[in-house]
Amino acid sequence: WKGEQIMKDVLSSLDWTTILGVIWTAIILPIGTKILTTVNKWLEARKLDKYGQIFYEEVKKAVKSVYESVVKDIKGTDNWTEEKMVEVRELAKTKILQALPMIIYKTLNEANSDFYDYLDSLIDTALYDEKHKGV
Repeated sequence: WKGEQIMKDVLSSLDWTTILGVIWTAIILPIGTKILTTVNKWLEARKLDKYGQIFYEEVKKAVKSVYESVVKDIKGTDNWTEEKMVEVRELAKTKILQALPMIIYKTLNEANSDFYDYLDSLIDTALYDEKHKGV
């Protein structure tokens, strides 16, 4: 069969190394790179979410601790001034940052260009949650 012989000649004359190299470069490598990039983004998002949860837990603990050790006794008195509120907030921030593992701090700080605004908003959220816990 002449067709069969032609097929054998064509297949034997092909440079399989070049063909596999082209398939690797043009198809498999870009798809693999896209998959790895997507997986890395997903893992980074999960890590940030987990770190964000840990961060908020530390914020809640610090807010509660500062409230019980400082605020509770002076709130509603003449000592509860704007300056004292700022001082207490800074105390809470210090407690939070001291309690936070360095890797979490670094990761969240790199992910949030406005990290300290983010921290302030979490403190406000924790205060709100604490005030409305029993409601």
